[in-house]
Amino acid sequence: MSGPLLVFTTDFGLVDPYAGVMKGVALTINPDIHMVDLTHQVRPQSISQGSFLLGINHRYFPDDAIHVAVVDPGVGTTRRPILLATPNGRFVAPDNGLLSGVVARYAAWENDQSSPKTPGPLPLPDGLSAVHLTNPDFWRLPVSHTFHGRDIFTPVAAHLSLGVPAEEMGEPIDDLTYLPSELPTQRGGVITGRVIYQDVYGNLVTNVAGARLLDPDATEVIIKGRSIHGLRRTFVDDGAEDTGYGRLVALVGSHGYLEVAVPNGSAAAFLEAADGEPVEVVVPAI
Repeated sequence: MSGPLLVFTTDFGLVDPYAGVMKGVALTINPDIHMVDLTHQVRPQSISQGSFLLGINHRYFPDDAIHVAVVDPGVGTTRRPILLATPNGRFVAPDNGLLSGVVARYAAWENDQSSPKTPGPLPLPDGLSAVHLTNPDFWRLPVSHTFHGRDIFTPVAAHLSLGVPAEEMGEPIDDLTYLPSELPTQRGGVITGRVIYQDVYGNLVTNVAGARLLDPDATEVIIKGRSIHGLRRTFVDDGAEDTGYGRLVALVGSHGYLEVAVPNGSAAAFLEAADGEPVEVVVPAI
């Protein structure tokens, strides 16, 4: 492979031509570029979900990868187009909080509870740098007011893949807009969290980190009035509640967070649950 990989993360879906057009623009600038999709199925306009998916998944790509991230309900407004450089890739995106999950991976917070609790500017953690993209020499002109993914973010990324230095793209900045993720709360032996992501299988991914669940056998998960006793290792472990068309299970999934699932079925459909659904986790006292 020659040159860095281009990785796309958007809420554009796969029905409309938007994702394909961005790839066409990239190839027009660099015909030898290699591209992959992280996902185009971020929930429409959900900056927080895009931030979560980028934060937990960007580290699986080469360190020189260039990520084009577009979940941008404020496209065309005064929000800045930016380029963020990290030890695990560069990110071209709107400065609307979409890169919060990435930035959080490098912040020197003692734990989640010490992270910022309100949206706003956040000084860049050590080891990161950013540029406000102000140089139209690297854009596709004329720039649409409603499609910066095509006309700013993708062209910038393609020029980066050709070796254009970041400092030619715009002006250095020392802060980014940070959008705090919603954290679980704990009172006594009860952790209260929420579903933050529903995958294509209908698995319900919560914001409860698996690292907090120290005794899987003694953990109880309560969602939509149903109790799930014990965490399973896999989707097919025995002993789960029979739903009538599958078994309702709780487990720590590949993301590292608590999930509720129905093997060979959809937990989202069975429970009639969606993003934002409250989840209680009863853990044994330590």
